[in-house]
Amino acid sequence: MTAHFAIPATTFVLRAIIEARLKVAYGTFAVPKVSIEPPPRPPAPNQGTAQPEPLVLTLFMHHASTNGAWRNMYDPHVDARGSRFAKAPLVLDLHYLLAAHGSDLEREVLLGVAMSALHRNGVIPRLMIQQLLSAIAIPAMPTKLMDTLTDEPLHDKGSQPESITISQQAFDVDMSTKVWSALQSPMRPCAYYLVTTLFLDTGETFPDPGLVDSVVVAERPTVDPLAAVDEDIAVIGKALP
Repeated sequence: MTAHFAIPATTFVLRAIIEARLKVAYGTFAVPKVSIEPPPRPPAPNQGTAQPEPLVLTLFMHHASTNGAWRNMYDPHVDARGSRFAKAPLVLDLHYLLAAHGSDLEREVLLGVAMSALHRNGVIPRLMIQQLLSAIAIPAMPTKLMDTLTDEPLHDKGSQPESITISQQAFDVDMSTKVWSALQSPMRPCAYYLVTTLFLDTGETFPDPGLVDSVVVAERPTVDPLAAVDEDIAVIGKALP
């Protein structure tokens, strides 16, 4: 998939999976919003009386790391003369924070439904990805790059060798505290997920190597190593008494 849309398209697919599960679980009740923004910070003291926190689910991609296995999988793309003729794709693992916000135990219900949705789709089928991305309506007059997201070949075996998998990460209290401290937000019920593997096509091309015009065969004289040894022996022999 192109570097423009691979990461946001993956987040879009994850959010769509969670939203679909929430609609089934909540039925006739109001379905909470799934936000892809960072967790909200606490209100400033001068903003008056604090209002109850609304029921919202956060799906925030907080880190992208290279996939070590696939990074070492590709051979160097060089020809016989040592010139590069292609570039390996950028292979990434995406790290997500899934957190529920609210003022009562309903937030834990929300978190449980969302975790169940991701667990049920641990390996996202290619057909599901294709259907979700192709259903995006492209505006007639796009105002930003994301508006041009079309049916990207995230499901294509040629550009996406592996299926996208979702697995929960084991974060201890120390690591979780560091993440929430960096976000400057109070800790909420949360879970951390690893989404792998994502292939980004950088679109870099290299010119074709030139054709061979002519072949030149040359030779050069070499000294016989045995002759050199015999000469040294003769010199040493004359110097002896």
